[in-house]
Amino acid sequence: MARPIGLLRAGYPYLKTLGMRRITNFPYDVAFGADETVYVLLRTAGVAEIRVWTFDDAEQLTDDLVSIGGYGKEEGQFEWPVQIITNEKGQIFVSDEANHKISIFNPDGEFVSRWGTVGSDKGEFVGPAGISFNPEGDLLVVDARNNRIQTYSQDGEFKSQFGNAGDAPGEFQNPWGIHVDENGLIYVADWGNDRVQVLSPDGDPQIMISGATPDGLKIKNPTGVAVDDHGDIYISDWGNNRVLQYDSSGRYVWRFLGDASLSRAARTYMLTNARSNRIREMANLEEEKYLRFPTSVRIDSQFRLCIADHHRYRLQVYQKEAIELDQNTISEPLRNHTLSVN
Repeated sequence: MARPIGLLRAGYPYLKTLGMRRITNFPYDVAFGADETVYVLLRTAGVAEIRVWTFDDAEQLTDDLVSIGGYGKEEGQFEWPVQIITNEKGQIFVSDEANHKISIFNPDGEFVSRWGTVGSDKGEFVGPAGISFNPEGDLLVVDARNNRIQTYSQDGEFKSQFGNAGDAPGEFQNPWGIHVDENGLIYVADWGNDRVQVLSPDGDPQIMISGATPDGLKIKNPTGVAVDDHGDIYISDWGNNRVLQYDSSGRYVWRFLGDASLSRAARTYMLTNARSNRIREMANLEEEKYLRFPTSVRIDSQFRLCIADHHRYRLQVYQKEAIELDQNTISEPLRNHTLSVN
């Protein structure tokens, strides 16, 4: 899909909340599958698994995919999973920073394989975090502890790497999330340097996003980054409890602070549990809607933005509303500077 010349932005309304406490505890990341399937990667003490949800807010209780993984070091299990993605075949790839492995499952949740070698030489990594496919189908892995990005085949064959520790352009400090767009540009959430870097397929710096937004806050410890089919960039600004949106040039567009209501699953639970109802009645409900340490942001082909609201045990979903503009509908640039009077 070719990107439009421009956009008439109509808004970005809150759509719904998915999940609830005790079912989607501490979501770390989100991925999309066929038939409106949403894979929710969970990670907390004693629990590391994938829960399978749908966009109509129903857990797949009759499906073996309800719990993929587990907690441990055995094949097919997770210990400290970080990110989850799916390929064109529907296979599920998960990075694990404790096991130093990439695990692969088929669309039915059955374990396929696992690869990865711990170390700092070429073809090794320590604490793999973000993962993303490039247009050629290779897997880019954020080698977080070695402060670099590596490229592998989907079978684990090492191909290339770039980056090292530091704060100059093209250097990283504990990088986390990653996204590769359809043009091969690489977007890295550079956690320790409080910025997102956009790099060429070879790792050459292109754009740096780190400045203050209109509220005066600078990006603080970004954890995830995603890019939609329009080229808009989304950043989970973990340290500021928000998600930020920029256009493809790095211009600030929007911020998401949280608008959550009860999910369908939570409403059902509340209606059958009087104690939960009483607790909610006594709560400060305004505070309940806000994001709290979002760890990941993902957007699907229908421009539904899913935010892993980590400390609220849920996903917040927004729907992008924009009209794509072409040569016949976009406005000509202004010939003169505009004036404003305060």
